[in-house]
Amino acid sequence: MVADVDQSGVVSFARDLARTPSVSGAERDAVELAAARFRALGFDNVEIDRVGNAVGYLGSGQSPRLLIDGHIDSIPLHSPRRWTVDPFGGEIIDGSLFGLGVCDQKASIAAAAYGLAAQHRASALRGTVALVASVCEEAVEGAALAPAVERFAPDMAITTEPSDTRLCIGQRGRARLWARITGRASDAGHAGEGLNAAEALAAMIVSVREQKRPAHPGLGQRDITCIDIASVPYPSAATVPGEALARFDCRALPGEDADSLLAILRESAAAGLSDWPEQPEVEVGVANAECTTWTGEHFAAPVLEAAWWTDEDSPVVTAAQTALTAAGLEPSPAYYSLSTNGSYLAGVAGIPTIGFGVGDERAAHQIDEYVTLDSLRRGARGFAALAAQLAGGG
Repeated sequence: MVADVDQSGVVSFARDLARTPSVSGAERDAVELAAARFRALGFDNVEIDRVGNAVGYLGSGQSPRLLIDGHIDSIPLHSPRRWTVDPFGGEIIDGSLFGLGVCDQKASIAAAAYGLAAQHRASALRGTVALVASVCEEAVEGAALAPAVERFAPDMAITTEPSDTRLCIGQRGRARLWARITGRASDAGHAGEGLNAAEALAAMIVSVREQKRPAHPGLGQRDITCIDIASVPYPSAATVPGEALARFDCRALPGEDADSLLAILRESAAAGLSDWPEQPEVEVGVANAECTTWTGEHFAAPVLEAAWWTDEDSPVVTAAQTALTAAGLEPSPAYYSLSTNGSYLAGVAGIPTIGFGVGDERAAHQIDEYVTLDSLRRGARGFAALAAQLAGGG
């Protein structure tokens, strides 16, 4: 049986989180707010770990062990003059709650907390659930979550990235790649004396776009997109640039790794510059990301998140479908277009993982970010059902 959820309570919690700024590395107030609400909801144990995550536990410590992750950090506020609402006002207008980070993923944390607590009160869980309000996901995905996962050792996991209460079973991976081309600077009046790194880079970028794009039956095609370029010197004073740098966002498929992705850049450079009589130097690599959490823990890692896919006939997916059907929600599987902590949970830690969250993923990182109250309430009901089925002996 799916428990009745305190609908006004879940909206109130989501509004409180929306009113609490929590950019990556400065989430303390939001984390402490979440921990306090977990305690008020009757979680059996609540802690703030050394990394700065708020973790609430429900259940007796027995298996099955289900971990639910919702990152509580947000991107920095952008385009403030274009927002039509206060990004930290927690405003509700025409049935939608607005705020920076509310879709990605504060509303999901609120929905999960109230859904889990309601189900635990209605029927004690046979297994154990850990709800993690995790930090620094926007800076380095998975890194700050890893200690909580390793300590809890879950049998299965749910990432609560926004899915508008649809079941998600995978995502493409994400990598940030770079290419540096070194040519030879010269006066533009004697351009033939130089080796134009900017023109060489342009040829390479065109070649990247012409590469074949393999496809996954569920996740679609691999994409490699040039996201920025720079040349040296800049601005140029009539100088042929001797160096040029580009970065690429790559949405990768299962089985692709750093070596295979960097090989694509090398092959593109070779093809794009094949007719150049003099070859410039080409270097490629994976960009790094780093963050320091509000507790002082430092993380640094390559921007290389694994793709993941959980088979539709796997036990965790079929059980989740049963749960969502019982809650009156859509059980057919979908997949994420954005990147999630599932890259760590499934792609690195190898934990059977699904996605389920509040809000439309297209609203994430947008001006006037929002979730509908209907999605928020459906999400709370869905989390109650998922807990009953996955950790309640269903």
